[in-house]
Amino acid sequence: MNKYFVSILALVAVPLLLPAQEDIRVDRVDFNSLRDDWIQMEIELSCEGNSAEEARDKDYVEKIKVKAYLGYIREASVRSFDYYTSEIEILIMEKGDDNNVYFYLPGLIVDRDQLKTDPDFYYVEVSVNGGTQKPQKAAMSSNIPNLDILNSFISKADSEGADNEHVLMPYYLVSGIDLGRISQLPAILRREVRD
Repeated sequence: MNKYFVSILALVAVPLLLPAQEDIRVDRVDFNSLRDDWIQMEIELSCEGNSAEEARDKDYVEKIKVKAYLGYIREASVRSFDYYTSEIEILIMEKGDDNNVYFYLPGLIVDRDQLKTDPDFYYVEVSVNGGTQKPQKAAMSSNIPNLDILNSFISKADSEGADNEHVLMPYYLVSGIDLGRISQLPAILRREVRD
């Protein structure tokens, strides 16, 4: 009887260990150096469909927020960092859609802070209808091996990044420079920076 119970428990527990299917998947994060030292962050997303019970249509996902967190080591000896964050809201994606969103760091900031193209730490947080999705491996740098380090990174970026607020810009706020290669843009809700 005991062996039977353990077998049933194991069968029930296995699906709980498998990663849940997320509505929006982060497929890749890439950093590119542009003219005049600007840095482009490219985030590739794909839509898996709407898993919400109350979804208007299971083939469409709406109100998608994509928040980028970057961390660059300022002084290694004291483990101090410069943090940059920004967010884009996608209005809607259809199941099977592949879209890209882009963020930019200005060249003068890159020069001033002596930033390399790839940050020491990064994370892309995706929220759908106000609910944050589970962290995805492709959405974070290899320097973030577990949830404790990820949560610490997000907390520090939120609390210590005020000096660099609005410095990392979504592509629609950037003008006067060559944006580099951009493609497959989703329909977005454009938000201006307000003080």
